[in-house]
Amino acid sequence: MQFDYVIVGGGSAGAVLANRLSARPGNRVALFEAGPDTPPDAVPDIIADSYPGLSYFDPRYHWTDLRVYNRSPRLNDGSARLAKLEQAKVMGGGSSINGQFAVRGLPVDYDGWEAMGLPGWGWSGMLPYFRKLERDLDFDGELHGKDGRIPIRRVFPEQWAGFTRDVLQAVESEGPTYRPDYNATTEDGSFPLPLSNENERRVSTAIGYLDAETRKRPNLAIFPLTFVERIVFEGNRVKGLDIVRGGQRQRVEAGEVIVSSGALHSPAVLMRSGVGPAGHLRHHGIEVVADMPGVGENLTEHPHLAVGAHLKPPARLPRSMRRHIFLGVRYSSGVEGCDPGDMLLMPVNRAGWHPLGRSLGALNVCVNKSYSTGTVRLNSADPAVEPEVDLNLASDGRDLVRLVDGFKRLYRIMESPAVQAGINTWFLAGYTDAVRALSVRKPTNWLKTAAAAALFDYAPFARDTLIRRRFGTTEQIHAMARDDAAIAEWVKSTVWPGWHVSGTCRLGADGDPMAVLDASCRVRGVQGLRVVDASIMPSICSANTNITTIAIAEKAADLILNG
Repeated sequence: MQFDYVIVGGGSAGAVLANRLSARPGNRVALFEAGPDTPPDAVPDIIADSYPGLSYFDPRYHWTDLRVYNRSPRLNDGSARLAKLEQAKVMGGGSSINGQFAVRGLPVDYDGWEAMGLPGWGWSGMLPYFRKLERDLDFDGELHGKDGRIPIRRVFPEQWAGFTRDVLQAVESEGPTYRPDYNATTEDGSFPLPLSNENERRVSTAIGYLDAETRKRPNLAIFPLTFVERIVFEGNRVKGLDIVRGGQRQRVEAGEVIVSSGALHSPAVLMRSGVGPAGHLRHHGIEVVADMPGVGENLTEHPHLAVGAHLKPPARLPRSMRRHIFLGVRYSSGVEGCDPGDMLLMPVNRAGWHPLGRSLGALNVCVNKSYSTGTVRLNSADPAVEPEVDLNLASDGRDLVRLVDGFKRLYRIMESPAVQAGINTWFLAGYTDAVRALSVRKPTNWLKTAAAAALFDYAPFARDTLIRRRFGTTEQIHAMARDDAAIAEWVKSTVWPGWHVSGTCRLGADGDPMAVLDASCRVRGVQGLRVVDASIMPSICSANTNITTIAIAEKAADLILNG
């Protein structure tokens, strides 16, 4: 097999690139995806569902062996342990399993990239691509697109569930103003969260960009269930890929290879192909093609905290509704060295697909512009072995202090009269592997949670006893809220990632020794190789990363076609 462009990964970026590059008939384009396909006439219901709590945790669409350190093992504080982190293994990538939030970063994020010596990557250079990708169903004007492949809509307050309305009432008593359009202002406020969704169905990049007409192009070949072992070089020039398809190894020849495998797997593909830190590669017996110390560095994420609540029936999500998160509260921490709009609060009206999840809600706080960085390293030269991932969450003091303050805000909201009226009790919570295990839809989990749901609703004493044993007493929560050191210890042991990994193959100016890519997404030190996905972000954006990743792919396609 021989192609002009070979794309490694059919996710949020890869599907966009396949569409745009193959739109030029003379380009022979191949798209390789390790997971299953989701063609337009056969999108699984679990992926199309407006409620993402099913696809999030369905093992059919994940790299099931991937484990990460939320807190670095090098911190030696007892909180370092391996945990699951769901990363998509399906056509459309993260856009096929994520929460469907179509949120842009703030202009200061992208202007910060340009200030690092990356002309064209500032807000004015990115805005045309945000407009290009979207078909906004609610708003128009100079900040919005109306003809793009990703429909964007919102659920407005009159349709919100009771718990969300209660949280909004509590938040507004502290100041943030309700504003209808999250993506049209840089100000703090309470917003209906924009969604990549139409007619109560998810629209992933696989659906929006790999539509039936695109798939008919004779110059586009799509290969699902195909694993890319490594990139093949002749000297420092790319020659193609070694792939495994249907149990058979094959060599694919390519004029140019574009790696779009995500922030954890893109650096792993590069490193096992000989592009990365020379000492690390030699340790694993890999021949060094290009010594690139920045590959796998600068791993960034959005650290999260959450508290849970057992909701009274009027505050619960109606059974007729699939969406469960409606409101985002963007606020500024005021911490020195942090940009405005650096934090986000979100009430959750359903904690799971199962009977117990329907009666539980949560309130999340997220560091929306984080500074802690981690690493991706190889565990083995064997392509079948997942990399070692150290997220190193909340290791930067600015992140930790903002999470401590974030918990205090959660506490005030949960103790407010508006929220107290709609809940039976609330408790400390988080995403553990036990929670993840219950989130997989199967009969045994339904039976377990149905019994617990009945107990919680009809045996308040037993409910409160179980919650005290598992999460601590109300008195302990009140005491912790008055003790910053105690909050910080809880943060360190509980903080969890938001599925927004980025930055591990970052763009950078000429002369920056840690920059993996130049401003055209080309890998330095080799020829014929680019990376295009969330891994190229020089710093994390103040938003869910999916829409920015799609915009990056739109921009990269233009750079490639017009280069």
